[in-house]
Amino acid sequence: MRKEGFGEKVRRLREERGWTREQFCDDELELTVRQLTRIELGVSKPTLTKIFFIAHRLGMSLFELMPDYVDLPNQYVKLKYDILRTPTYDQFDLIEKRNEKLLYVYEHFYDSLPDRERVALDALQSTIDVLETKSDIFGREIVKKHIPQIERKRKYDVNDLLVIHLFMEHAYLSNLRKKSDNRKVFLKLMAELPKQVMMMEPEDLFVLRNVMFATIRVLGAKGIYDPIPTLFQGLDQIMQITQDFQKYPIFSMLRWKYELLVHRDVNRAHTYCKEAMVFAKLMGNLHLMEQLQAQWRRDTSDFATFLSC
Repeated sequence: MRKEGFGEKVRRLREERGWTREQFCDDELELTVRQLTRIELGVSKPTLTKIFFIAHRLGMSLFELMPDYVDLPNQYVKLKYDILRTPTYDQFDLIEKRNEKLLYVYEHFYDSLPDRERVALDALQSTIDVLETKSDIFGREIVKKHIPQIERKRKYDVNDLLVIHLFMEHAYLSNLRKKSDNRKVFLKLMAELPKQVMMMEPEDLFVLRNVMFATIRVLGAKGIYDPIPTLFQGLDQIMQITQDFQKYPIFSMLRWKYELLVHRDVNRAHTYCKEAMVFAKLMGNLHLMEQLQAQWRRDTSDFATFLSC
């Protein structure tokens, strides 16, 4: 039997008491009707303050309403998001700082975390290990156990996305044969990603953005080009919503690669190259500028070789 979600439970308990959403929210100072609607539909996750208000309105304790609820330590949440937010761009000092934070989390918080948080952390660490070693031996059990569960979901949370990211890195290293189960799962998850943009809280969209980048990398490597423009649209939408453009140079790089590979349009690709350089310069990241310049030289050299064949 499927476990009742938090929003479904709130709606059931409210309706059992014969209240409309307007009656439940009262003067809407603590919770608006729109917020309650999104919570009950599973589109939005409530803050701790709103959970307490809902429990109070229902005449229940927090434990009665959410027996599985565990308040995560603030320091852990901050470290987790710092690790997820900080791009390394293959810079040794940034990689070292990220690894130090991960080690601190494992040493000071891991044993006291709920199972889902442990799985998410292990997925994050496994993703890093896969990227560093170019081997998919890391995180196989996580993918095998949790991806089938995630497939059944309509809405993903941050921890789901961390497992999906691990799956995408495994997919990059596999051959994704046509009609294989792995390819079917990959295409299904890929198609769901753009739909998540309007379902997620804005502060979590950067995690979805990173998974979309990883997915485009897989699509390009496997020669599956048709879905890429939809993912580009989703990425652009995320950046407009969040006004966070730190990954825009990478976004522009992917677009120049797409123009070269699919449309064979060097001029348009070069436009995206210049765009990437401008954003990297505005960020003051000289290391990234050098990486982009080297990538452009390799890509145009490969393109010239292709045309001469």
